[in-house]
Amino acid sequence: MEIENWKNSENALVREFIFENQTKLAEFVLLVARYSDGVNHHADMQISESRKLRLSITTHDENGLTQLDFDWANGLNERIK
Repeated sequence: MEIENWKNSENALVREFIFENQTKLAEFVLLVARYSDGVNHHADMQISESRKLRLSITTHDENGLTQLDFDWANGLNERIK
């Protein structure tokens, strides 16, 4: 199954974002955190070069991708259109 703008990489769905500044990045991280808390499924987040964000979602208990991950990625896509 493919999700728009997400890559399947090492048993996880991965998407990268570049923001115009750290404030925009921080606002987006808060949006992701609130969404994740609401659905009780959380992505790994890696920030680099002060304005780049890499999200990686997988189901750790299953050691790979499950429907939860695809639903999470689709849900995030809907929130950031």
